[in-house]
Amino acid sequence: MVIGFIGAGRTGCTLGKYLNGHTKIAGYYSRTRQSADDAATFTQSRAFYDLETLVNNCDTVFITTPDGVISEVWECIRNYNIKNKIVCHFSGSLSSGIFSESGSTGASCCSVHPMYAFSSKYTSYLQFNTACLSVEGQEKAVQEIKKLFEALHHKVFIINPCDKAKYHAAAAFASNYVTGILHIALQLLKECGFNESDARELLASVTLNNINSVLENGTVHALTGPVERGDISTIRKHLDILKDKDICEIYKNLGKILVSIAEEKNPEKDYREIKGMFV
Repeated sequence: MVIGFIGAGRTGCTLGKYLNGHTKIAGYYSRTRQSADDAATFTQSRAFYDLETLVNNCDTVFITTPDGVISEVWECIRNYNIKNKIVCHFSGSLSSGIFSESGSTGASCCSVHPMYAFSSKYTSYLQFNTACLSVEGQEKAVQEIKKLFEALHHKVFIINPCDKAKYHAAAAFASNYVTGILHIALQLLKECGFNESDARELLASVTLNNINSVLENGTVHALTGPVERGDISTIRKHLDILKDKDICEIYKNLGKILVSIAEEKNPEKDYREIKGMFV
């Protein structure tokens, strides 16, 4: 497999650096020459300044651009000779259906999504070996991608293309939205007089232990805290001090979800009064 990348951002650079040595990386095409040059240098490959030349120099095309550009890229490359080539995009929310009329091109297309936070253009490859991936699309492309990543000991799941948006929403809740919740927690600690560093240190153990417990045992077993205990007085104190209306609504809405988990964990308990507090 010889892979050419269209898009030289965090995803493209991470994958190119990680895969280099396991398969051949032809190089990068990007909107700017500088981005292509930087990615090529980082991955010890080649910078391409003409899109068709890149396509001609690989048998597999990885489209690692922002989601809004994928369709535009496809409309360009589908006019080239891509017969027998593999074409993949790496959007979590878009399906392989974005490759319109791919059958007439002779290419085999799929969507691939690593469940992974590409936080850095130049260091994310170091932990990429921990990532699981999902893939859907035409059979040849799916099998080639599975073979590539399974050879590197990744777990690769097949997903229904109709579920891509829901799948990506799950990823957002587990990553970006957790960041939002932790931001609220840090802000509350700062209001108590803690500086940023001390606030993060305070949250580290409780956050990591809780996440590990969820991943090891599931949410029902992992749930602790005032909602699960039925501690009405503590919940009332929380609601009293949350003066920001938006944050208070977040607390209440998440509280409703915690009640449903608590009811599953403790079916003998009566949570009706707590439910009323979250209305």
